[in-house]
Amino acid sequence: MSWEHPDTSPLPVPEQLRRLLADRHSPEARGLFLTLAGYVDRRTQRVVRSRYDDLLSVAEREEVVSEVLYELLNGALLGFRGETMPELLAYVRRISDRFCWKAAQKRIRERDVLDGPAGEVVRTWFSAPEAPDHGAEVVPPCPLDERDADYLVALLASGSRAELARAQGVSRAAVTQRVQRIKSRISQLSSDEVEDAEVWLRHQAARIAGERI
Repeated sequence: MSWEHPDTSPLPVPEQLRRLLADRHSPEARGLFLTLAGYVDRRTQRVVRSRYDDLLSVAEREEVVSEVLYELLNGALLGFRGETMPELLAYVRRISDRFCWKAAQKRIRERDVLDGPAGEVVRTWFSAPEAPDHGAEVVPPCPLDERDADYLVALLASGSRAELARAQGVSRAAVTQRVQRIKSRISQLSSDEVEDAEVWLRHQAARIAGERI
């Protein structure tokens, strides 16, 4: 992601902010927007490289930048009470760092879901490794029967077969038998369908992880 050279407008920062929030597409607002966008991009890349390099893909980093800019332009900048550009950038830095942390925590929760007891049950069914840029994947429809798909989601959300058995009022052996039947049906899918199921599963794990905030 690249941005043009920072703004050098002689207008006071509060006036630049007022114009930016009034009409972000106006020529008067363009300079400040590019300044903030470039700063958020650089700050995000620096924070991720130093703290979360093994967690967030390139696509996920760009998504963080977009989320920070959206947050700034849709209310966050109204909370700025400073007068100078260094004060404004320090304010933006705190917001950027917070969004980087939130994205990393969500990724950790997603990983924990798949690395936990329930995730281990289903993840071992797929031989293809997780792509490093999986954040950019298009999520396909699940090729499994709707009841099987719902059961896998319930298993991931519960965290283990024992927890799912308690929640459904059945024995752990009953859950294990159901899981084995689903595994057998997956083995009969085509290679493309197995890949679709893997991507769909990762998406469900990410969604469940995002709900555990």
